[in-house]
Amino acid sequence: MNATNKLLSGAWLLSHLRAQASALIAGLVVMIARAVVLLLLPWPLKYILDNCIFTRPLPHWLVAAVPQASDHRVLLLNLFAMAMLLLGAADALLVYRGSRLFLDAGQRIVMRVRCELFGKLQRLPMEFHRSHQSGELMSRLSGDVKQIQELVASIGIDFLPHVITIAGMIVVMMMIDWRYALLTLAVAPVLFFITRHFSSRLRDAVRKTRRSDGSLWAFAQEIFGTVQLVQSFHRESYEDSRFASKAQESLNAGLSATRLQSLYVPTMNAAIATATGIIVWYGAVSVIHGKISPGELLVFLAYLRGIATPARQLAKAGRVLSRSAVALERVTEYIAEKPSISEKPDALNPTVRPTTLCFKGVSFSYKPGQLSLTDIDFTLQRGAKIAIVGPTGSGKSTIASLASRFYDPTSGAVRIDGRDLRDLSLDYVRREVAVLLQEPVLFHATIWENIAYGKAGATRFDAIRAAKATGVDRLIERFPDGYDTVVSERGASLSGGQRQCVAIARTLLSDASIVILDEPSSSLDAMTEQTLMRALATLTATRAAIIIAHRLSTILSADHILVLEHGRIVQRGSHCELLASDGVYSSLWNAFHADPPFVPLRVASAQ
Repeated sequence: MNATNKLLSGAWLLSHLRAQASALIAGLVVMIARAVVLLLLPWPLKYILDNCIFTRPLPHWLVAAVPQASDHRVLLLNLFAMAMLLLGAADALLVYRGSRLFLDAGQRIVMRVRCELFGKLQRLPMEFHRSHQSGELMSRLSGDVKQIQELVASIGIDFLPHVITIAGMIVVMMMIDWRYALLTLAVAPVLFFITRHFSSRLRDAVRKTRRSDGSLWAFAQEIFGTVQLVQSFHRESYEDSRFASKAQESLNAGLSATRLQSLYVPTMNAAIATATGIIVWYGAVSVIHGKISPGELLVFLAYLRGIATPARQLAKAGRVLSRSAVALERVTEYIAEKPSISEKPDALNPTVRPTTLCFKGVSFSYKPGQLSLTDIDFTLQRGAKIAIVGPTGSGKSTIASLASRFYDPTSGAVRIDGRDLRDLSLDYVRREVAVLLQEPVLFHATIWENIAYGKAGATRFDAIRAAKATGVDRLIERFPDGYDTVVSERGASLSGGQRQCVAIARTLLSDASIVILDEPSSSLDAMTEQTLMRALATLTATRAAIIIAHRLSTILSADHILVLEHGRIVQRGSHCELLASDGVYSSLWNAFHADPPFVPLRVASAQ
C-alpha cells in the first residue's frame, strides 16, 4: 500500500470516526476511569500484607481517616477486603460500559462504511465491474468491512485502557523506587521489538489469506450463478476439484498466518516469563535488605503483570489487528478508485425534453491502439427509428453504451440537442436515454415491482399499464399470482422470452425520450415479436429509438438503417435501398432467409 493510499485510508476512516465522536469520547472517559481502577487494584493487597500481616505502621493518611483501625487488624483487613470488592465491581462495570460504547460505535461505523462502499461500487463504470469478480466485491463489502468494527473494538477495549494504565503505573513505580522501576520497564523494548517483528510478517500473511478467500468466494459465486450449465454438461466433479484447489490455496495461506500467530504468543510469553523471574529475584533481594516493603514488592509485581497484559493482549489480538489493517487497505482501495466516467461540477441539467441524439466523428477503443468504433456519424430525431445491424463484434452494442454514457468516446462527441454528453449531468442522461439490454436482468421481487423499477415512484397501476402497452399483460396474467408473482434471483424462474417481455415493459415505463433496444427480439417467439413490434411502433411515434438487432425482421419498419463492419459504418439507407445494393446488408439478409443446407452426420470409423 503506497503512502498516498495510507494517508487516504487514515483520513477516510477518521471521517467515519468523527461521526461517532460522542460515543468514542464517552468510551475513552470510561476506559480512563478503568485505568485508574486498575492502578488502585493492587494497593489493598499491599496494605493487607504490610499492615495486617506484618503489622507495619499505618500511613498517616490512613490513621487520620480510620483512627481505630491501628488497634484492630481484623477491622483493617475487612476495610481493605471491602475496597478490593468495590474496585473489582467497578472494574467489571466499567469494562461492560466501555465495551458497549465501543462495540455499538463500531457497528454504526461499519454500517456507514458499508453504505459508502456500496454506493461507490454502484457508481463505478462498467469497465471496473467487468474486470472485477462480483464475489471479490462481496468479500470486501462483507468480511473486510466487518474487520473495521473489530479494529475499533480491539483498540478501544483491549489496547487503549492498558496503554493508559501503563502510563500511570510507570509514574507510581518511579515514585516508589526509580531503580526498580527502570529494571521493570527494561522489558518494554524487548516486547516492542518482538511485536514489531511479528506484526509486519503477520500483516503480509493475512493479506495473502484475504486475497485467497476473496478468490475462493468469487469462484463459488460464479459457479452458483451458472449451476444449470455445470449440471447440463455434468461437470460437477470437475468444479469440485477446482473449488478444492482454490480452497487448498486459502487453507495454505491461513495455515501460514496461524503458524506465525502460534509462534508469536509463546515468544512473547517466554520474554515476559524471563523478565518476571529476574524482577522477582531483584525485588526479593530488595525486601531482604529493607529497601522496599513486601507490600511494595507485591505492587511492583502487580504492575509488572499490568505492563505485560497489553503485550499479551496484543499477541492474542495480533491476527485481528493484522486482518483489520489489511481489510482497511482493501476497502480503501475501492473507495479511492477514480471513475473514468465522471460528472463536471457545472454539469447541465436541462428541463426541456431532448429531441435529437447525434454521433459526430465518434471513435472508441476499450484498449489503447485497438479501435472498436471508427468515425461514426449519424443523427436521430424524435419520432424516428434508426436500426443498427452488422456481424457479431462489429460495434453495435458499443454504440448503445456510448449513447447512455457508460463510456466516453476516445475521439469525437455524442450530443443530445447539440450538447456534449460530457457537459450534461449523468442523472439527466440516464433519465432521458433508456437501454433495454440484450440479456435482461430481473430482481428477486414481484413482476409488477420489476416493471415499476423503470421509473422512480411508479405504482402497481403504472406497471400494469406499461405491460398492457407492450402486449405482455396476457402472458403475465397466466401466472397463478399474476402481477404479484415473485421472480427468483436474476429472473431464473422465467423463460428467456418472459424475462425479455418484463424488461421491455420496464423500459417503456421509463418515459425516456431516447430508447435503445439492444437485440429486443432475441428471446421472443414469432407471435410475441409481432406484439412487440406493434408496441414499439406506438412508442417511437413520439420518441427517438435505436434498434440493434441480428434478426433483420425486427428492423423492417426502421426509418434508417446503419450497417456496421469492423467498427465502421459501411452502408446506410432504407431496407429497400440497402437490399438493392450489393453489400454487407444484402449478404446478411440473404444469410438470414437462407435455409441451411442439410448435412448428414457422419460417424468416424474407429482407427
